[in-house]
Amino acid sequence: MAKHRRESFAPVAVRARFDNARNTPDTASLFRNVDSLAITTALSPAVRKTVRDRARYVVANCPYAKSMLDTFVTHVVGPWASVSFPRGGIGEDLRNEVAEAFDAWAMATDFWEKVRTLLRAKVTDGEAFALLVTDRGAVTADNPVTLNVRPIECDRVESYTETITRENEFDGIRFDADGRPVSYRVLKSHPGDYRLVRNVKWRAGDWIRAANVVHYFDCIRPEQVRGISDFVSALDIPALQKSYRSSVAETAINAASVSGVLSTDNVPECFDDDDASIGKCAMEVKPNTVFQMQRGAFVTLPEGWHLSQLQSAQPTSLYADFVRSLVAEMAACLSMPVNIAMCDSSQHNFASAKLDHMTYGDKIAAVRAALSVKVLDRVFLKWMEEYAAVRGGIGPDELAALRKTEWLFTERGNADVMKDASADNTRLGNGTTTRAALYAKDGRDWRRETDQALDEYAYILRRWRENCAANGLPDDTPCPILSGGGATKPAPTEDMLEHDAEKKPNKGGKARAGITQADAEALWAEVMGDGE
Repeated sequence: MAKHRRESFAPVAVRARFDNARNTPDTASLFRNVDSLAITTALSPAVRKTVRDRARYVVANCPYAKSMLDTFVTHVVGPWASVSFPRGGIGEDLRNEVAEAFDAWAMATDFWEKVRTLLRAKVTDGEAFALLVTDRGAVTADNPVTLNVRPIECDRVESYTETITRENEFDGIRFDADGRPVSYRVLKSHPGDYRLVRNVKWRAGDWIRAANVVHYFDCIRPEQVRGISDFVSALDIPALQKSYRSSVAETAINAASVSGVLSTDNVPECFDDDDASIGKCAMEVKPNTVFQMQRGAFVTLPEGWHLSQLQSAQPTSLYADFVRSLVAEMAACLSMPVNIAMCDSSQHNFASAKLDHMTYGDKIAAVRAALSVKVLDRVFLKWMEEYAAVRGGIGPDELAALRKTEWLFTERGNADVMKDASADNTRLGNGTTTRAALYAKDGRDWRRETDQALDEYAYILRRWRENCAANGLPDDTPCPILSGGGATKPAPTEDMLEHDAEKKPNKGGKARAGITQADAEALWAEVMGDGE
């Protein structure tokens, strides 16, 4: 039997590599600022303060940055959001009662304005804080809850010293063994308050339980505990745009201010001390000599002199494109299309603008989801805890169902509303969407809207039958409002009735007898008359 010999193979070194992992002069220059710092070190208090101050300066001084921020906050939050409880487990009366009670509390405490403030702070400063406090002044006739939301600036949350003295504490936050915040140190006043410059106690602070503190920020790296501005990668763009704008404007102003330049080829002959000619030489001209000229006049010059107008070589025609590119780059921090950032769609058609908005819509949906969990749910659960105690009579199962919230934000408008309405009707007809989803697009709860629609239908039908009985019409006479006529349908004119009688003969083949204008208006006034 033949024996098989096992051959051994020597290991071969793998020579595959990444170009950007090589150390070359080009990569060394490109990645010279790369570091291996932990996220807590990279976002140290000093770094965050520098970025935060610069971001606030940019938003306060750059019109485009302020417009982006205001537009983004408006699109995300809108005027308000409605709370809904889609998973059942509670009666309709209690569901509507809780939703209306929360709306009353939100109005009494100006809650939605504070939510917009928190989102602005989160985008600009990188994080937003709010304290859940007891406020007796928030109680009104429609609101028995004393809870209030008090936004504070992130500058007020810090440790007594930047030096880490406790392993479970970082920049004003203490954590448990699982990394969850348990308390926040909030300064009694803002460290930049000019009224407290000479007060040595301005660094005094109180540790507040995490259950009473809302901390809203985007976690971009694991183990991150403090936020950084959304504009951090674009803070130099407004300065570049402002500098370029100033240069273009200065060049244009200088070109418009100087009317022209005088020059001559008539160089005189020069002589030495003995009156001997030494040839032609340049004249001595006093620098910065200014000649006043009358605007719109013809000028005569001595022989050999020339007048030429100063021409600006600045490419001002490229200014708009350059600014648009800078704004688009800055708007990318929020996934915002440039036409929204500049409030200008003159260079877009409808299809391209709508396509650009798709990514922006996904960004808004993601921000709304985070805002709902980190802010709205936190506040609502705190509110529900006090409301249930004040109201009483809410069982454990009902409380559990009320904690399953869904926030309905108002969707952004669309230019082609008829096409959207037709698409919604088609999807509702073929079962690919639901009434809950359609009403949620407008920030409304479908159950409450359905109840309202049924109440309106019953009221219109009752009033129609009362008017039919009063005018001797059969009970089964179709109602023009419920059949699609609309409550704003005008009364028929005499010309319309005569035209209808001529064009639409009755079953006997004869034209219908018309009624007078007065009779038509009287009948319509009775049908549409007010009454409760």
